[in-house]
Amino acid sequence: MFQVFQGANFRIMYGTKWICLAFSAVTMTAAIGTMVVKGFNYGIDFAGGTAVQVRFVEAPNLDRLRSALDAAGLGDVTLQRIGDSSDHEVLIRVEREARGAEGDEGGQVSARVIEAIRRLEGVPSSEGKIDLNAASQASLRDWIAARAAAPAEGAAAPDADRNAGAILAERQKQNGMFTNVDQAAGAPGVDPAIGATLREGAIVNRFALRGVDFVGPTAGRELMQNTLWAIVASVVAILGYVWIRFHRVAWGATSVLALVHDVTIAAGAMAFTGKEFSLTVVAALLAIVGYSINDTIVVFDRIRENLRLYRDHDFERVVNASVNQTLSRTVLTSFTVFIAVVALLMYGGEKLNPMSFCLVIGIAFGTYSSVWVASALLVVAHNLFGAKHIKS
Repeated sequence: MFQVFQGANFRIMYGTKWICLAFSAVTMTAAIGTMVVKGFNYGIDFAGGTAVQVRFVEAPNLDRLRSALDAAGLGDVTLQRIGDSSDHEVLIRVEREARGAEGDEGGQVSARVIEAIRRLEGVPSSEGKIDLNAASQASLRDWIAARAAAPAEGAAAPDADRNAGAILAERQKQNGMFTNVDQAAGAPGVDPAIGATLREGAIVNRFALRGVDFVGPTAGRELMQNTLWAIVASVVAILGYVWIRFHRVAWGATSVLALVHDVTIAAGAMAFTGKEFSLTVVAALLAIVGYSINDTIVVFDRIRENLRLYRDHDFERVVNASVNQTLSRTVLTSFTVFIAVVALLMYGGEKLNPMSFCLVIGIAFGTYSSVWVASALLVVAHNLFGAKHIKS
């Protein structure tokens, strides 16, 4: 078996135990303080409201855009650049509380947002025309089919679906946005007659709606409650499992304290950085809970095995030896998982960035806590309460 540390004999429990416990206490306190003082940047999933994703041909001026949205009476609107800088995409979030309209639907809010942007961009009336930067394959196909000139006798009718596909393929080549109608009308695969029709009846706005998400106030509250219950239930279940497995409540309590340490620091990092707290982040926190306890149980199993073999040895010495024996496995397992989540953080895109960031922090501290927190707390509990409450 591949080993990173052959015959490791580090004085983990002797030299650094109290230093690491003090570091963990300070870090947890800072994380809790950040969550209380600064709070989370709740996504639409929890806050309730509407998220409108808009893409622009050129980089928008956020100050002018915010002023236009304020003039539309949408309240305290949050603007966030997303994606690559060349994408010119902005996420506009309108919180439910800011709108102050319980019965307002996401479609109504997005329509008001788009109308405000139209006024800002000075877009003229486009009634009866199609916006080539916002059109889908189906809408473009139907528009072409309705306006295509009747073919001469014996000639084939223009293939609306093929022409629509050619236009969208050209739009993709243009980085997802046309800057003028001629780019679409002269695209490869577009019939000349269809090109003429486009020049007469199509427009290209300087922006396009990319997506709308809406969460009502009731759903937001229910999601928050369910999130808290999911985390509490998982922690309680793990406490019961470890208690039964090791026959001592102290083992369960120390392992739960270690995983609470990991989740608290990961959540505190989310609050400190202001990254969006959404359902995917909740999934990451629950994954951290599972990862942390799995690593801790491996170490605790080795401690239990060694206690049976060396009953007369000093408890702290047995724990130190057990941690050293499992150190190679801990490092190798954590390293492979860490590579995966770092790759997700680097290449997963804007949507997955908060979740992957949370996983990176949680796995790093989960590995650290299995070695220096859970085992150290078990030694502290042994020194405080005696062997009869710790040794199984």
